[in-house]
Amino acid sequence: MGELDDGAMACTSLSLSAFPFLTPDEFDRACRDLVERACSCTAAQADRGWSSVRLVTQEALVRTNLHPTLQIDYDIVLSPTYQVPVLYFVLRWHNHQGPVGLDAVYQYVVPEQYKQQLQNVGVMGGISFGYHPESGAPAFFVHPCNTADAMAQVADGQSVTTGTYLLVWLGLVGQSVNLHVPREMVVSDGPSPS
Repeated sequence: MGELDDGAMACTSLSLSAFPFLTPDEFDRACRDLVERACSCTAAQADRGWSSVRLVTQEALVRTNLHPTLQIDYDIVLSPTYQVPVLYFVLRWHNHQGPVGLDAVYQYVVPEQYKQQLQNVGVMGGISFGYHPESGAPAFFVHPCNTADAMAQVADGQSVTTGTYLLVWLGLVGQSVNLHVPREMVVSDGPSPS
């Protein structure tokens, strides 16, 4: 991911207390900054296939529609154990009842260049299936066990703030499940001061 425009975010972004980890308050601020930034780039959302971005209490929802018959709902939730964001997602086929299996995730969601890497992470792979911590519904998620190390390597000494954390994280984690950060969100002036 290219350099982030930290200067434009200075008025709304706060330093992180223990990068690459997030406190619940830092996660909340990062979510609010991401939503504000996404809403200021509505043309970029349409170009990337994002249908909406909204903040729901402690959870930021990013929804997209990659294919006319397939809907993928992405949720970002802070892991209390790992203290990093976790990307949860649910696949829904229009006019189809019943669950979608892990094979469908690799077939329709994971880009070819990430399949082998994700399948070879640990015993279960980098994508797991479990219950969404907020809704309790069954969902897939990108396992957060290596997120802190990956974020530290990507940042490589650069300052990461609450305003840029989720952009960097989405650039790192999201692309493995076809959720891309629009360029305009990274280079925009960012959210207006609160």
